[in-house]
Parts: sequence; C-alpha cells; structure tokens
Amino acid sequence: MGDDGASELKRVRLRGARFEGGRLPIASLVELQKYQEIIQIAAAAEWRQEHPDEDLPADFAESLALTIERIEEGSADVFLAYEQQQAYVAYQDEAQEAADSFLVAAYSGSPLPSLSALDRDGDEIFRNALSLLGSSLEAEQSIEFYPGKPDSTPVVITQETRGQAIERLSRIEDFLIADEEPGESSGLHKAQESVVGHVTAIDAARKRFDLVLDDGSRLHGFYKSDLLLEDFRAVVHEAAKGPLTRIQGDLQTRNGELWRFWPATSIERVQFDEAPWGQRLAEFAGLRPGWDGSDAAQISSVALDGAQALLRQVESAGIARPGVFPTEDGGILVEWVSADGVLSVEVDAEGAFEMFTLRSGEQGGKHAAATSAIDAFRFVEGAQS
Repeated sequence: MGDDGASELKRVRLRGARFEGGRLPIASLVELQKYQEIIQIAAAAEWRQEHPDEDLPADFAESLALTIERIEEGSADVFLAYEQQQAYVAYQDEAQEAADSFLVAAYSGSPLPSLSALDRDGDEIFRNALSLLGSSLEAEQSIEFYPGKPDSTPVVITQETRGQAIERLSRIEDFLIADEEPGESSGLHKAQESVVGHVTAIDAARKRFDLVLDDGSRLHGFYKSDLLLEDFRAVVHEAAKGPLTRIQGDLQTRNGELWRFWPATSIERVQFDEAPWGQRLAEFAGLRPGWDGSDAAQISSVALDGAQALLRQVESAGIARPGVFPTEDGGILVEWVSADGVLSVEVDAEGAFEMFTLRSGEQGGKHAAATSAIDAFRFVEGAQS
C-alpha cells in the first residue's frame, strides 16, 4: 500500500452464464447490498463500543455506503469503493476487516474470529447477515469475495459452500456467551502510549499507517493531523528496513493484545549506534508499560538519549564496557561491578543523572547528581582513575 492517495477497492466477482460479458442483473445487486449491510453492522458496533453513552451519528450509515466503481468484462467483475472516503474512515477499515475475516473463516473451516465490539444480540445479527450472502445464487453460479487486495485469494460462495458456511456461522456454542459488563466483555482498552517499530505502509487518503515491531508482530493506526504525513513518508519502507520509529498516541489494545493507534499524535526516529549497547537501547525502546510483569513505566526517549550520550563518551575513552539495564521508573541504569567495587549512573525518565560509587572495603559510597552526560562522564572517569 502506497501513499499516493488512491483508495483501496473491494473486488467482488460473480460467475455463471447470466454474468458473462460483464452483465450484472438487477436481481443480483442484492448481494452487494448484503455486503454493505454487513459492513454497516460491524462499523456501528465499533462506534458504539467507543461511544457507549452516545447515539449513532445520523450520517453514519451513509458514510459507509458502497458504490460500484467499475465493472470489468468477462464474468461480472465488480470493484466497490466507499462513497465517502474521509467520514468515519477508521470504522470503514475495521468493519471491512471484520467482515472479511469472518467470511474467510466461515468458508475455509478455520475457527471463527472473536469480534469484541459485538454483544450477544449484535453477534447474532452479524452472523445472520453473513449467512444471507449468496442466497440469490442458482446452480453453477458463484460469488467470489476478495479479502484484502483485489488480487488476493478469493472466498468462493456457491450453493454448496454456502450451506457449509451457514452451519459454521450458526453453531450453538458460539452463542453461549456469559453475561458481562460491557467494559469486561469488550476487552478494549485505550491509553496514551508509544510503540517502537518500522513503518511499512501509509495511506494518505485514509490517514492510515502500518507498523511492524521488532518481534514481527504488526499493528496499524490512524492519524488526524496532516502535519504528520511528511514525517511518515520520511520513514516508510515496505520491507520493514526503514529507520526505527517511535509512534506516540492513543494506543488501543484488545484482550491484552496490541490493536491500533487512534489517533497517533507524534512520530520520531529512534537512532542508536552500531554497538552492543546500541542494540540494548533499541530493545529498551520497544518495552511497553508493565514490562517487568508489574507496574514498570515505559523507558522514556529522554533517558535513552541520555544513556546513549554517556555510553559514547565511555567508549571513546576506552573504559571497560558497563552493564546496561532498564529501570522500573522509565530510566536506564549504567553499571560497572567488579571486585574493586561498584560504579553506577542512573539516567531517570526526565534525563537527570544520578551517580554512585563504592570501592571495595569502604563503609560508605559517594553520591552525585548531574544534568548533562558530560558531567556524568567526568564522574565516571574520576571514579575509574
């Protein structure tokens, strides 16, 4: 996906004698209407989950209306697009992903995904709408839905495959959902947070981006400010080989798993030297809040920059390589431990330096504080002499 502003098209292909030559009978338009209804159901559930005490906007359904962009020759090869690209764009994307993931699962026999935005009634309505897809098909006719890009492997709906999918969509055990409070059942949480990774794609029209983390996991997000677009363009690389980048904003998780930024509010490059400690700092940059299994804070960018500045001085002076560790307060500890004693520099989350040294055999150590990496290094250099 590039950033040229072109909208993503949804491909639906109808096969059979009545569709040859690109013909699309009026009676078959109902299948496209059904798909639109599925999108609208999922999108409305997403919106209500995030706005539990508000009424659905009057123009919400209209903003998710689909239009036929073009029909190509052969069997009726239809390409759909949203009539309105900007209004509620995030809900458009999430709803389409939800619909496509359910279609793929229902027609492949894989486990049906969990859509946390849907309550028990909404889940039943959504599945029922999905089961109606293909109901107008006759023998030797089929509908191909292309999840994702138009050249992806299609979900093929026929009279036969539809019967099997309906069984999967209507399994009774899937409706046995315990009554829970909305906040507990949704598993959706949002917090101001940052994540470090590589930006692999941006869509300027939808103000959307994709991010790959160092562990290979992926998430996406949306931004509101047009000022961020050039920043995203400066770091994007399709093969995840662009610069390490920190994204800050409202990060949403579902059932404890990273989901999306909505919206992202800032973006910055995170650059570390090609050194063993540089790799360590890159790992610390990717730690999320609670990385210690408890209440540890995320390591701040200021602490990372301060630690790197200090370690550069240490390396240039030929001083033995220290241990480098994250601290639960969002800082970094640089420490030398040997039979001769202990020497440490802690860079706190605000970028201040706290130094300490204790020589072997001494009863009390020496403490000092500094506001710059240079002053902290002078303390280290003096303690090493």
